[in-house]
Amino acid sequence: MHLRNKELDAACAQLARILLARQNSVSHDILDTVTTRLLQDAARHADYVQQLGRDPNMVTRAVLYLIDTHAHPDLGGDTAWFRPMLACLLELAAPSLALSGTGASFLLDVEEGVAQSIADNDARK
Repeated sequence: MHLRNKELDAACAQLARILLARQNSVSHDILDTVTTRLLQDAARHADYVQQLGRDPNMVTRAVLYLIDTHAHPDLGGDTAWFRPMLACLLELAAPSLALSGTGASFLLDVEEGVAQSIADNDARK
């Protein structure tokens, strides 16, 4: 599977617009700079996900998830939170590490939360 770059670009641009929404009349240069930072981090993750044999487009879906859940204008142009947050989500979706029994027990909590979110989303359709 190949990365659909235009979709990832669009997701990162949408995220940048949300982050910069509080700043009045943001210049195109600033928007481009923030978008590029997000895109560079996301693309590195997409390469890694693909090396794991998984669909690199899950990175785009993870960015869209972050837009729904964690992106807000109070963050401004600071993108330091993005890389570790994206890494955490992708580790859940495309595990690369063996977990201890105690670490893996948290996945049951994640599974329950995911099932609830999916059910809530299905109910809205």
